Amino acid sequence: MMDLIEYFERQKQRCERELTYAAAAGFQLFEKTAQGARDISQEHIQQLRESRDEYQRIIDSLKNPTE
Repeated sequence: MMDLIEYFERQKQRCERELTYAAAAGFQLFEKTAQGARDISQEHIQQLRESRDEYQRIIDSLKNPTE
């Protein structure tokens, strides 16, 4: 069980690191499409926040399965 908790904790930390990088001035993330490049910075940041929160919920659930 600890291995699983550690896995999700590492994933959460990865999201937090990426969010730190995304907070830097000038951060932009683009996706190439047939119509050209599209800025997906805010979408990516939102996905990271949602993932981080979901990882925390999973960690809490694994640590306290009765709650």
